[in-house]
Amino acid sequence: MGNKIKSVLFRILVFVLSTKLIWAQQEISYKSRPVSFPAFLSGVVKGNLGYIANQFNVSIAKAELKASQVFPDPEIALTYGYNEDRRLQMGQSFEAGLSYPVNTANRRGANIALARSNYELSEYLLDAFFQNLRADAALSYFATLRNQRLFSLQQDIYKQLSELARADSIRLASGDATGLDALQSSLEARSQLTEVYQSLSEFQNSSVNLMLLQGKKFIDTLEIPSGNFPVKQREFRLNELIDNSLNKRADLMAALKNREVSEKNLNLIKANRAFEFNLETGYSYNSIVKNEIAPAPAYNGLTAGISFPLKFSSLNKGSIAAADLAVSQSRTAYEETELQIITEVIMAYNNFVAQNKKVEHYNQGLAEDALKILEGRIYSYQQGESGLIEVLNAQRTYIELQLNQLEALFDYTSALIELERAAGIWDLSE
Repeated sequence: MGNKIKSVLFRILVFVLSTKLIWAQQEISYKSRPVSFPAFLSGVVKGNLGYIANQFNVSIAKAELKASQVFPDPEIALTYGYNEDRRLQMGQSFEAGLSYPVNTANRRGANIALARSNYELSEYLLDAFFQNLRADAALSYFATLRNQRLFSLQQDIYKQLSELARADSIRLASGDATGLDALQSSLEARSQLTEVYQSLSEFQNSSVNLMLLQGKKFIDTLEIPSGNFPVKQREFRLNELIDNSLNKRADLMAALKNREVSEKNLNLIKANRAFEFNLETGYSYNSIVKNEIAPAPAYNGLTAGISFPLKFSSLNKGSIAAADLAVSQSRTAYEETELQIITEVIMAYNNFVAQNKKVEHYNQGLAEDALKILEGRIYSYQQGESGLIEVLNAQRTYIELQLNQLEALFDYTSALIELERAAGIWDLSE
């Protein structure tokens, strides 16, 4: 029996030393810099590379709008005629002509209208991208905050189990605990250490993702959240949320503008197929003709005329039909987007109500009651009035409630972000 006790004590001692060594190897080796939620969102707006790249689409569309405002170029023609002047003395000639195209359907105006609609569409698309980026960035920030607190919680749990294992080793030496109890508490602590490692990895990776969203390269410093989960109770009315989403959702405005673009494109196609002609004017000069058979004096000539293409291609209505179908398609897409937005708002609202009730449920002191039970179990165990199993069960209940409360708080925050995303509102940074 003495050998068994020594063996258990030796194993516990090895466990304590090895876990300390392993934990020393897993310490965070990089610097950390706290960042508040508003500062993080500001960094996303200024540095997110995807957002910056999408801003070029607006600049490109603006340049195309400017390019569409040019007038058609006139054409000038110059002709020189020699007429075998040296041999037959028929003289020389020079002609200059100017022509200007005229479109009866104002093709330039239709092109400007289409370019302006495309420019406005690019602004709506950029706004929609920003709204989604802001919501996704907020989710990443609070996910990192959750992982940070989860890592801290797993550390605390590990410390509690380690202290219990050390206490059992002492009680084992004094004969107040059995070898199996000491081994069990040691095993629980060692098992918890793996959770600490996993939570540390998830916390570090989510912190790296925060830097990616801000367009920052990792060198030796990670930004970690310094804020808190939103605790302000918000009152929402579903009808107001739906009305707000239909007025402020940038993707719905983009769908409406896309329908307008299709209609303007149809107008441009019709303008390209409309009757058009060229106004022409010219001047000619012919030098003196010295030929004895048909002599002629030098003279100037003026010409004016009109020319127009024979648009047999207009008999093919394929482009008109395709553009008309594109208009119908864009109208259907707008109706689908509108219906989808209403559905998203309703579903997000329902989820928010449910998550809010979960948070209220955990705020009723469940974790505090579990802590009291755990402390009572530990005291009874130390007095020899209960077994280790009761202590471990109480500790698992307490740990589970703490983890569930943290997840409920994050789920509530996520539901709030998704509801505001769906409704086209934002007040989390206030």
